[in-house]
Amino acid sequence: MSEQNNEKEKVNIIIDKEDNSGFDVNWEQIEKDYVNAQRKHRHRHKHKHHHSSDKNESPDSAKKKKPKWKKIITIVLIVFLCLVILLIAAFLIARYIGSSRLTNYDKLNVNVPDNIDYSDGGQIITYKGHTYRFNENLASILFMGIDNTNLKENAVAGTAGQADALYLLTYNISNGKMKVLSLNRDTMIDINLYDAERNYIGTEKHQLCLAYSYGDGYSFSAQQQVNAVQRLIYNIPINAYYGIDLSAIPIINDDIGGVRVVPQYTFESFTKGQAVTLKGDLTESFVRYRDVSLVDDNLRRIECQKQYINAFASQLVPAVRNDFTLPIKLYQDSSKYTVSNIDIAEIVFLASSLATNYSGIEFLGTTGEYKMVEGDQSAEYFIDQESFFETILDIYYTRID
Repeated sequence: MSEQNNEKEKVNIIIDKEDNSGFDVNWEQIEKDYVNAQRKHRHRHKHKHHHSSDKNESPDSAKKKKPKWKKIITIVLIVFLCLVILLIAAFLIARYIGSSRLTNYDKLNVNVPDNIDYSDGGQIITYKGHTYRFNENLASILFMGIDNTNLKENAVAGTAGQADALYLLTYNISNGKMKVLSLNRDTMIDINLYDAERNYIGTEKHQLCLAYSYGDGYSFSAQQQVNAVQRLIYNIPINAYYGIDLSAIPIINDDIGGVRVVPQYTFESFTKGQAVTLKGDLTESFVRYRDVSLVDDNLRRIECQKQYINAFASQLVPAVRNDFTLPIKLYQDSSKYTVSNIDIAEIVFLASSLATNYSGIEFLGTTGEYKMVEGDQSAEYFIDQESFFETILDIYYTRID
């Protein structure tokens, strides 16, 4: 029944009967009843409108609205989560870029020795009845120790310093294994020659370490040293290099708290079998000292350098696991004394991979002999070609048959 009918029912018409011949109407009472009915109608209409608006609000909000400080905390947490996601994304992107650069072998064209079968630019090599495939999971870096105390950028060709220490590091990103090939600075190889204006004038057989001297004393020199080593290893690409002058050695060494070694030889202030923690200038003496009166004393120095690198790596990897930013600190502290084409993306990749995937280091060397050449005061080292090729095969290839 409609509201209008209900209201009509609630208006009481009062009739006073005085006799059978007529009746009197109580108009005052009728007016009061009508006013009361109108008031009830307005109250019922207002209540209905309020009930209708409540339907648009959720039961939770109707009961209790969320405090303002809770909304602020929610927004802060969302922003923080977004920043974390962005940082993780940036890390993964940098890691991917670093990995891609260090393992880029798109232009592989190996200069395979004569009488050895190969195909696809050296991707496949057949040697002594076995088949080998090039391993593209290797990141390769040439480390150079420059015999200057201050790297230059404008040196005259032939006077830019020498790469006294040469180590070719390969890191297998799939299994975490690292191999380091020590290269004798006196190894005879064809190197590129340039005049004082840096014009290319040809190649000439010299000690491997002299390739650095025919440059600017900085990045151009470093690239010339890389080119010479690539020529030595049959044109296999080396995608990164890192050279340090003498001033950087104690800085990097002391950043990890010094390095403990047990000398295998007695020389200068070192005694065979007597342990010592290398710090400061003592570090340079251990890895650099060479008795020039002995034609082959560089072989002893290489052994000391290998021992130091092994000890340094054994302390560095646990330190990186405890402090992921340590490699960046080493890079920054030594940057003034170094020349390198390694960027932050590659450091991020190497640091994260070493911290989680490193499984050991293996040192490899070369076999050969020293010869004194009449008219040449410098020692000349000639490697055994067959043995050296097998070493490179072991580093860069995987046997597949």
